[in-house]
Amino acid sequence: MGEEWKKFKDKIIFLQSDLAQFEVEFLDRHRFKDFVDYVSRDIQGYPEVCITGYFSEIIRDSFENMMKLGQNVRLICQEFPPKLSKRDRKNLEVLKKLVNAGAKIKINHRTHARFFIAYNPKLAELRGLLVIGSFDFNSECYGKERYDAGIKTRHPDLVKSAVELFDQIWNEPESTSLEDFMKNRMM
Repeated sequence: MGEEWKKFKDKIIFLQSDLAQFEVEFLDRHRFKDFVDYVSRDIQGYPEVCITGYFSEIIRDSFENMMKLGQNVRLICQEFPPKLSKRDRKNLEVLKKLVNAGAKIKINHRTHARFFIAYNPKLAELRGLLVIGSFDFNSECYGKERYDAGIKTRHPDLVKSAVELFDQIWNEPESTSLEDFMKNRMM
C-alpha cells in the first residue's frame, strides 16, 4: 500500500469517527441570533477565533469573555469612510475597547467576506467551527432587521480553507493594524 493511499485511508477513518463534522446547518436571521447568543458555549476548547466583518457594541461582551477564557481573538474589518457617521464612530470605539481587552484587529479596504472561525491550530487534523454568510456582528443582523443567511459547519477541510483565507488577508500589506489605521487617519 502506497503512502498516498495510507494517508487517504487514515483521513477517511478520522472523518468517519466524527459524523458531526459533516453536518451543515442553514442559518437564517433567527438562527444567527441564537448562534451569537450562545457563541461562547459553541466554541469552548478552540483557542483561536478569527472573524471578518463589521462589529458593534452588541458583540463586545462575548469577545471580551472569549479573551478572558484565554482565546486569541483576531478581527479583520473593512475600512471606515473618511467622514465617519455616528454609527461608524461608535463602532470604532468598540474596536478600540476590544484592542484594550486583548483583541488583535486589522483593517483591510478589500475585505468584503463575512466569516467566523473558531479552531485549534495545535491539532494534527484541524478541528473547528466555521460560520460563513452575509452576517455582521452588529445590531442590524443581530436584531433581525435585515434578511441575512449563512451556513455553519465543523467540516475540517472547510475550516482549514477559511483559516488559510483569513491568514492570507491578515498577512497582506494592505491589512493594517487598528492602531496604525488610527494614526494615519489623524494625519
